[in-house]
Amino acid sequence: MGYEIVHPEQGCDVFDKDFGDKPIVYLGGNSRGRDWRIDFLRRFNKENVLFINPRRDTYVHPEDMPSEHAEQVLWERSGVNKSDITVFWLGEGLANQAARVEIGYALGLGKHVIIGAEAGFLGLEHLSAFSGLVLSTSVEGLMDRMAAALREIRK
Repeated sequence: MGYEIVHPEQGCDVFDKDFGDKPIVYLGGNSRGRDWRIDFLRRFNKENVLFINPRRDTYVHPEDMPSEHAEQVLWERSGVNKSDITVFWLGEGLANQAARVEIGYALGLGKHVIIGAEAGFLGLEHLSAFSGLVLSTSVEGLMDRMAAALREIRK
């Protein structure tokens, strides 16, 4: 047993697959700098979980590569749709615009949403007020919330 992971390179058809009864976790948010998702994969390496990882090695700019960008957005939307839990780590500043849209989309779908942000993230209070969620201020705290969500789903 252990986790399984899907990436954008696998295309949207990957979401047509039956993953059985394992919880499906979308790992959205900051894709710049150190990859925080590695911590999740290490911590949950023995869990029977499917991780949806939208991170790509290169950024697909909407103006330079419109069809590739549309494909990425469709893949991410399909991933959020398929997920049981959506986890978002937000980097500092005003970046993370796509993640903010994904958070609203996941909340609108009634998904279990877990959000964390670096200390320099701007808009934390606003996001917390709109979502009604308590936001984690560390990746460790985010992982603890994810562990609790997995226990809740498996009841």
